[in-house]
Amino acid sequence: MFVKLPFWLYLVSVCYFSFPYLSLASQDAYSNRTITNEADEITQGLISYQINSQHKQMFALGTQVEMTVSGLVNRVTVKQIFNNVEDSWIHAKYVFPLPENSAVDGMSLLIGDRIIEGVIKPKQQAKQQFEQAKKQGKQASLVSQQRTNVFTTQLANIGPLQQVTVEITYLQTISYQDGLFSLRFPLVVAPRYRPNFQRSTFSETKELISPMLEPLNVQRNTEGQNASASHKVSIDIDIDGGFDITELNSPYHDIQQNQNGRKTNVSLQGKVPLDRDFVLQWQTSVGDEVAATVFFQTGKTYQDKANADVNLDQPKDIYAMAMLFPPTLTLKAQQQISRELILVIDTSGSMAGESIIQAKQALNIALTGLKPTDSFNIIEFNSDVSALFSDAKPANSLYLEQAKRFIGSLNADGGTEMAPALDRALISSINAKTGSLRQVIFMTDGAVSNEAQLFEQISYQLQDSRLFTVGIGSAPNSHFMTRAARVGRGTFTYIGKLEEVEQKISQLLTKISQPILTDVELYNLDGSVPDYWPAQIDDVYQSDPVTVSFKMPAEQLQPVIISGHINGQYWQQQLDFNQGRAAVGIDLLWANTQITALELNQSHANRQKVAKQVEGLALQYHLVSSQTSLLAVDVTPVNPYHSDKSERQLSTLLPAGWQASASQQGVLPQTATASRLWLLIGMSLLALTLLYGLWLKGLLPAQRLILNSAE
Repeated sequence: MFVKLPFWLYLVSVCYFSFPYLSLASQDAYSNRTITNEADEITQGLISYQINSQHKQMFALGTQVEMTVSGLVNRVTVKQIFNNVEDSWIHAKYVFPLPENSAVDGMSLLIGDRIIEGVIKPKQQAKQQFEQAKKQGKQASLVSQQRTNVFTTQLANIGPLQQVTVEITYLQTISYQDGLFSLRFPLVVAPRYRPNFQRSTFSETKELISPMLEPLNVQRNTEGQNASASHKVSIDIDIDGGFDITELNSPYHDIQQNQNGRKTNVSLQGKVPLDRDFVLQWQTSVGDEVAATVFFQTGKTYQDKANADVNLDQPKDIYAMAMLFPPTLTLKAQQQISRELILVIDTSGSMAGESIIQAKQALNIALTGLKPTDSFNIIEFNSDVSALFSDAKPANSLYLEQAKRFIGSLNADGGTEMAPALDRALISSINAKTGSLRQVIFMTDGAVSNEAQLFEQISYQLQDSRLFTVGIGSAPNSHFMTRAARVGRGTFTYIGKLEEVEQKISQLLTKISQPILTDVELYNLDGSVPDYWPAQIDDVYQSDPVTVSFKMPAEQLQPVIISGHINGQYWQQQLDFNQGRAAVGIDLLWANTQITALELNQSHANRQKVAKQVEGLALQYHLVSSQTSLLAVDVTPVNPYHSDKSERQLSTLLPAGWQASASQQGVLPQTATASRLWLLIGMSLLALTLLYGLWLKGLLPAQRLILNSAE
């Protein structure tokens, strides 16, 4: 029986107990993840620190990037200069992105006039030694890998009013696709969505044996001009590709260039904000005439003088990178076959704005490339997954018209639950039509944190399908996009602005209509097989060369053969080192590809073995990896206070084109929660309270009817 209390007291009580649920519901569209002291939080281009329980930050005075391109190899130095503006000693850390294929092999810490060189060590050992140096008052720096394209630098005992410079060096392979050489340097780490649970057939039928990586939480700066003024970068590039450059451009930034014979210098016009990836692409006079080329190196790049007996090559090895340009004259004679094209579009909240416009245009262009003999389907995903048809339909006018209406209705909102979308796109490959070429084009910005799970899922479910990833937006997750395409035996295409959509999607559809070269193999002239990666070489498509890294003993140096099938006919090309070009750093690129291969083939049964193999390779070739870090420690203690200061990450810029209000702080949509249930409960309690209040006052319609009858 209710105790009769004033109505307002009931209302206040219910509102008090209901408010937490209503607050949770109001955050359903954007889960506002506050920044804590986790090591994986993302910030960039600044150092954060804490003094007397007050969090502060010192912005980078400048980020300087220098690149030297020699043939297919790019040597990069990233230099970030900071000032300690306080009159106190501080510890600090910052996070920065690098290309997913970067082989990080060097780090220097410059504090005042002192230069401290980094040494590669096992990850846990390096962490322990860094923490010990911090407590002892020594100046130190630690560079660790969070993802293959996200790195963290920690700094210890930075003196009052000191200037600090951290210099990172790495090597990467230049990309060649659709007749263009290109390099991409990421300037911003996009926020990542972390699925709250996996709603996939795969997770129910097979354990996800790859461990999920730690979340990448992000606090974003939405202050506009103030933030942009401090997040700046300058880039200078020297290119010697071996051939005259006929055309060079940067599609997303203004550049200036100076050409001197076959050498070209490129630089940004001034400093630019760190909110959009930098891309440089060029064509050379070689055209389609070159069938193959090989770059090689004798011995290792890095020699540790302190451990020369261990690290010196005895005997020396030859490291090589072969690049095969597929023949194009046979393309016209190829027999056209029907295909089943599955188009998958990410409609999550991170795609809002320019990205969803690009993706919808790409879908419409893909439909125009279908032949009457083809079949197709469209799948969209955010927090949920929906498909246009229950299964693939013929590409006739009736179904194409339905598809266009479906595309027009798409909007970007919700979470990024990618696993169920892969279920829907790949699982039907088991029932694919005999003789049809089944291809999945996956359009997304890749803003997820559970990459390892997804790689495992793709590998398990792929069957006879081929997965082609299309990166959308100003800063897609290239680590996920590139490796997903590698596991899916397809290719990765990057679209950074609306004007590129038609050209790049049309090129992709033409290219994948049928591979030019299949069953590709590599072997020595005497029939033996060198140590090369990838172990299973992918099919070769028009304008996409195959790149293979391999190693052989110097005393067994001999030509290598790359072979395959064109239209069912056997084809081969001999690569002779006498006609190759010497290069530096090929050994590091070979080791990096081996590490990538090991990690992609990791399973629950071999995880510990793979970790040891990765650690061994990284130590031998002096590379930062998932199991190793670079550590630089000064031998002399300089901080007399030896006091620990907690660290936390502060804000950075959102990628260009992303939509977020200041209150949302740029976090990703997180709609896969039970907040709608709590909202319903809260509203129900409020409604009951109002009804009870009206009943107490006799104002309910039934009560008034009874009272009127009694009168």
